[in-house]
Amino acid sequence: MKVVRKIMTAGMLSPIIDLPWASHNAVVEVIILPVSQPSHETESFKSMKGRLKEYANPDLVKLEKSAWANNVEEKYGNIRH
Repeated sequence: MKVVRKIMTAGMLSPIIDLPWASHNAVVEVIILPVSQPSHETESFKSMKGRLKEYANPDLVKLEKSAWANNVEEKYGNIRH
C-alpha cells in the first residue's frame, strides 16, 4: 500500500474522529500510512550459546571459579582476617 495524503476540512473527519467543535472549520492534512507487520525473524529468539567459542581460551576455563576472588585480592590485597 502506498501513502495517501489529502487536504480537507476537519469537519469532514467528524464522523470518524472526535474533534473539538472549534476546529471543525480548520483545514487539515490527512496522511494514511500502512502499519508494518513485524517479521517473524525479529520475533524469534536466537540463542547465543556457543557464538563466542572461537575466542575461548581453554587454559583459563579452570580459573573461572576463583576469578572474582583472585581479582579482588589482586586489587585490594588479602582482606581475609
